[in-house]
Amino acid sequence: MSIRNIAFLAVAIVVAGGTALYVKTWIGAERARAQVLTPGEKPKALAVTMVLVAKKTMAAGSFVKPDLLEWKPWPEDGIIEAYLVRKPGIDKSDEDGEIADPKDGFEGAVVRNELAAGQPVTDDRVVHPGERGFLAAVLEPGSRAVSVPVNATTGISGFIFPGDWVDVLLTMRVKNDEDGKAKTRYFSQTLMAGSRVLAIDQTVENVDGKAAPAKTATLQVTPKQAEEIAIALTMGDLSLSLRSLARDDESKTVRIPDPNSYTLDMDVYNMLGDVRLFGHTKAAGRQVHVLRGGEAETAKF
Repeated sequence: MSIRNIAFLAVAIVVAGGTALYVKTWIGAERARAQVLTPGEKPKALAVTMVLVAKKTMAAGSFVKPDLLEWKPWPEDGIIEAYLVRKPGIDKSDEDGEIADPKDGFEGAVVRNELAAGQPVTDDRVVHPGERGFLAAVLEPGSRAVSVPVNATTGISGFIFPGDWVDVLLTMRVKNDEDGKAKTRYFSQTLMAGSRVLAIDQTVENVDGKAAPAKTATLQVTPKQAEEIAIALTMGDLSLSLRSLARDDESKTVRIPDPNSYTLDMDVYNMLGDVRLFGHTKAAGRQVHVLRGGEAETAKF
């Protein structure tokens, strides 16, 4: 064979091989397209796992509650060890009829940094009660934490929980001389309003699993109010009054608009009826009780 024929043969073999490779590639692509467009065939499902995330954005220092968390599907290839995943059977009750939901483990915890809606909730993003830095994470900038003693009566029978808002009431006994006789008068005044409850005691339950009556309540106050509470504890008895949670327009502890507003024992007597029921004789004429600082006197007309 001549050199020219050999060259033509080589070119023909290369062209044939290229054509065959192109046809094979084209046929493979058409087959794949036919498979995708086949009616009734469903695409392969992406493997997902339920992950605990924030239902709404929570600011730093806010309390975490179970209703602020939810389970959302998350791609399995994007799950890291720190994420809290939902285990099979989490919706089923145990032998005692109680549902063991990991969301309950975050109740009472505080957000370290802002947690965006849809962001996975992990232990390193929150501080649990009893952990180091818990109160510091709860306190707003410039605020202070003070503890006040409470009991079943002054603590509203245990219906106050961390995250609630309360008023602090001061009840005092004042002794004075009235008509030459030593008498004891009582009055009550709201010391501060809109104070956030940071903690109730240090634990929630007794060792036997039963709810324990609260002995102390830790409140968020201003530096000045911390001084006032310290003095008030030596002057009389403090009690708490629960406020509504619907207070979006109030984010900080506020003072009473009228500091001269208070309730005297005689105000309670008048509401109950004749003061003679309490061992007092009805005085002739009209009497006016005048309070000047820590002194009290009665003017008769």
